Amino acid sequence: MKIAICDDNDLCREEALAAVSEYAENNPQNAVTVSVFSHAEDVMEAANKNGGFDVYLLDIVMPHIDGIDLGLMLRREGYTGKVVYLTSSTEFAIESYKVRAHDYLMKPLDKDVLFSTLDELAEKLRSSNEKSIVIKTKESSIRVSCSSIMYAELSRRTVRYCLTTGKEIESTSLRVSFPEAVKPLTENSSFVLCGQSTVVNLHHITMVENDAVVFRERFRLPLGVKVCRELRSAWTDFWFTEGR
Repeated sequence: MKIAICDDNDLCREEALAAVSEYAENNPQNAVTVSVFSHAEDVMEAANKNGGFDVYLLDIVMPHIDGIDLGLMLRREGYTGKVVYLTSSTEFAIESYKVRAHDYLMKPLDKDVLFSTLDELAEKLRSSNEKSIVIKTKESSIRVSCSSIMYAELSRRTVRYCLTTGKEIESTSLRVSFPEAVKPLTENSSFVLCGQSTVVNLHHITMVENDAVVFRERFRLPLGVKVCRELRSAWTDFWFTEGR
């Protein structure tokens, strides 16, 4: 589990590092590595170099780029790691929802609360990494992590899987219905069937419009008014329960 800590306050940063280091020592099965930063820009640079972190422990009030803006930047760039805010004020709780923050911990940091949060995140990460599907294409069979699939749709008689990397994978011709073909996805609570020809990953949705869904604040997929009305409800429920 790769963890990034970002806090411009030296004392708070060292306190968080000490707590995470103690957690890592007590939980070797989680293979915790930690990187420490004092500025949001450095977090973004490191994420771009290493493909992102699994967990971001972020202060909110920081100069230049604050924790909320940093979280939004990470989401825009497609980083899906869990964000946990560490702060001395509750006034930003509503804003943290925009980032789909997993938790909001008060300073001074309570180690027991942090350890419980990290246990929960480690379990979510293990569960996410274990879920994958094998897609049969004309050339080969490809194993794909479910978490990397943004959405899948019926394309003539095949299923086209659109990944977070921008890559598209097209299956061989279907011999079953689309809902049956994507059942390995819809068995996962992150995926919702939209009509009879599209399935979306709720985890990557940043906005549900009246007649379209927006992924990662940059890609818009038209779906229709009725479908979006139902999807909006499922998306909201997801982020209030399992998606956090």
